[in-house]
Amino acid sequence: MKREDLIIITLLTGFVIFIAVGCFLDSHLMYDNFIWRYYWGPVVSDALNHPAEYHGIIANEGYTLVSEITYGIIALLALYYIYRLFRRLKITIDWGFCISLIPLILFGPFSRVLEDTGYFEIPLVYWFISPLIYMQIAVYTLIFIVIGWYVEREKNSFPPLAIAFGGASLFCFYIWSFSGMVKEPINPVIVFVCIVGAILPIMFDFYRNKEIRRNSIVLSSGLILLLPTLALIMGWIAGIQWSTSTGVRVDVLFVVVALSTAITVAVFWIAKSIKSAKPYTKPLNLAMIFGQMIDGLTTYISIYDPFHMDIPLYGEKHPVSLKLMEVSGGILFPIAKFFLIILIIYVIDVLYKEDLKQYVNFVNLLKICIFILGVAPGVRDVLRVTLGV
Repeated sequence: MKREDLIIITLLTGFVIFIAVGCFLDSHLMYDNFIWRYYWGPVVSDALNHPAEYHGIIANEGYTLVSEITYGIIALLALYYIYRLFRRLKITIDWGFCISLIPLILFGPFSRVLEDTGYFEIPLVYWFISPLIYMQIAVYTLIFIVIGWYVEREKNSFPPLAIAFGGASLFCFYIWSFSGMVKEPINPVIVFVCIVGAILPIMFDFYRNKEIRRNSIVLSSGLILLLPTLALIMGWIAGIQWSTSTGVRVDVLFVVVALSTAITVAVFWIAKSIKSAKPYTKPLNLAMIFGQMIDGLTTYISIYDPFHMDIPLYGEKHPVSLKLMEVSGGILFPIAKFFLIILIIYVIDVLYKEDLKQYVNFVNLLKICIFILGVAPGVRDVLRVTLGV
């Protein structure tokens, strides 16, 4: 075990012991005023759609500065150990790998917006509220990647693949069709069609390459989870609604996607004509720009309605983002996001390009994380406005 691993394990163990002892000696101080106020209370409040109270401590929906710092530390530690796992398994992290993750990435915001519509009943609803939903997805992703790695390495070893797909399929059938903890069960035939559609990438990969590769397994696994949520969202837009809505606004979805796409394409074409700007034509870099623009523009449009589209105005959960918008009338938020990503690309792919050559996998993993940090909240927010919830 490396020295830094021992230090991290010691610190985490010490923190857990400190929390446990604190709850035993003074539960009001440790649990009520710390764990409930900053972590669990906001989750319960989100599930109830109103402030939640426990032993006189009121928790509101959304993030706090304390929780954001905590989740940030957890994310950095997870990123570090995921990178080490991938390096040990000799998994290449590139644009193809990123594409295989997209269904899993989108499953987060798609299921989150279903939670916003009141689709899930308690206690199932807690599992579809951040950060629990994203922790789940991280676990699913790692499981599917490891299974894909094993099947790809062993060539003809299909039992793990069958187990994974069987388990995911049963999960989908139960949650979306038969569970008493959802408001509008999906017709089992539709779920079955979604699962069959999800398996197509694996079938196509086998037909074209005479083998099943890791990326196709991860892609199909993500589609098994994503497609039923997509069916529900399309049904809501078509009029199958299980709770109140302020009105479906597909026009907002179009504006946000169109503007984000236009900005990304503009960066690509400008960079393509400038020799020194070639890094800005790379797919992963463009994905980062697109993801952050989805987030920035959706936040700006949904809170300030600059195009006078008469949409219900929303609020911002993240305290840092809220402060940034308050001092600029909102427009500084997407602009700041854009130039921050431009700067990050410059630092990684231009300024320190030679120094980072031996860390290509880590750099690409970091870029995927930045893409996720933009596109996940951005898609969730724009779908909320689109569905009117």
